[in-house]
Amino acid sequence: MCVQRVDRDLSPACVEACAAAGHRAIIFGDLNNPDSEIAKRVAAYASRQVREDLGLNTGVRYQGI
Repeated sequence: MCVQRVDRDLSPACVEACAAAGHRAIIFGDLNNPDSEIAKRVAAYASRQVREDLGLNTGVRYQGI
């Protein structure tokens, strides 16, 4: 997830490209921070992990699957 960008407090390139195109389909942030946009979105809308049964908890959530 563009660790070199995240380490510099930047968003991953895919998030910026999606936002620049006006889609905002990808959101990146700290799920542990209740004030972050991503934490608020996960609380407000149903989302799930792919292969949640593996217990990996990668922090990646999907809406509408």
